[in-house]
Amino acid sequence: MRPSWAHIAILALILAVAPARAQNVLGIAAVVNDEIISVYDLKSRLSLVLATSRLEDRPEIRERMAQQVLRGMIDDQLKLQEAKKVGIKITERDIERALASIEKQNKMPKGGLKDFLSNIGIDRSVMVEQIEAEIAWAKVVRRQKGAAIKIGEDEIEEVLAEIEANRDKPEHLVSEIVLTFDSKTEANVRTLAQRLIQQLKSGARFEALARNFSQSATAAVGGDLGWLRPGQLSPSLDTALAKLRPGQVSPPVPMIGGYQIFYLRDRRTAATMAQKNITVALRQLFVPIPSNADAAERAGQTKLAGTMAESATSCQEIDRLAKELGAPLSGDLGNVRLSSMPAQLRDVVSELEIGKASAPQPISGGILVLMVCGREGDKAPTADRTSVRRMLTNQRMALAARQYLRDLRRDAFVDIRK
Repeated sequence: MRPSWAHIAILALILAVAPARAQNVLGIAAVVNDEIISVYDLKSRLSLVLATSRLEDRPEIRERMAQQVLRGMIDDQLKLQEAKKVGIKITERDIERALASIEKQNKMPKGGLKDFLSNIGIDRSVMVEQIEAEIAWAKVVRRQKGAAIKIGEDEIEEVLAEIEANRDKPEHLVSEIVLTFDSKTEANVRTLAQRLIQQLKSGARFEALARNFSQSATAAVGGDLGWLRPGQLSPSLDTALAKLRPGQVSPPVPMIGGYQIFYLRDRRTAATMAQKNITVALRQLFVPIPSNADAAERAGQTKLAGTMAESATSCQEIDRLAKELGAPLSGDLGNVRLSSMPAQLRDVVSELEIGKASAPQPISGGILVLMVCGREGDKAPTADRTSVRRMLTNQRMALAARQYLRDLRRDAFVDIRK
């Protein structure tokens, strides 16, 4: 495709700007249909990527990252051009809300992002341009593709059944980077995936790299996928996550038309979820054993603890025994969160019926008998139809967005100069 008259007019305009500005803008990094990405724009975006990703700003790193950052800027131009074509506008309120969200994600005070950019010498407009593309694209995809996405009740039932079947299996708190390719760019994208992993191992922030490079809708929230149960992803992705420990990043995982990189932030099971919610009203008897006690005294105190455990048939009874025993650590412990207890005692208490004494538990300095007198919140959260529908809709929208962008790339005139 040959440059249009609009493209030629833009070049003429650039030549007419003030000399100091022209020196920065005149170099052309890429032409995207009728829009120009200048070398100055590319350098500014590179500075932003390096700063927010916590990468060293060295010439060799800039050289390695330049092509990937430029491709992201080309995609941003395509998204903005499509938004303009279908009549979508981005308001200042949209921008301010997105900036506030970034501040919240990074635990910054209000206005902290502006101060951060100012301190590292990056104009606010550099980040705003990237945010505009994210917001515009989300609106474009919703308007153009949203109506065609239908989630059937049978699909929701199937997912709910699968979640229930996997209830006792670990859940994963996951972030992702999605990199898509076509037949011409597969090798380059594979190289990019490996480079991103190298940067992550060198201390780069996953959230920042996801925001700058990921081609998934989750890029706007730093790649956050939330908590996932086995079966919500493909078997190959479940396998990749199962091999990771919290804090680790996966190698590039092939998907249709691209690669995914996963960051496992945390792992939990239904049992640990329940324990985080459980609060117990707890009583205890403490039978002390002096550190210099001989075998006979130890045996006697152990027998006493066993007798008390057998005779304690209610919370009132254990209160009476605690008063009789007179040991300062005996009595009412109040409401105790199960997750805050030592693992040995937590496992005992989690299985206790209300009003039934535990077997004697040897601890440092003596023996404990425990009783649960009340329990609250002992059910782990369950998935509901609304959350499953939202999850399935987001998955379909993400797939539609990738296909949409692929079509825009295929039909665009893109001339990379840099």
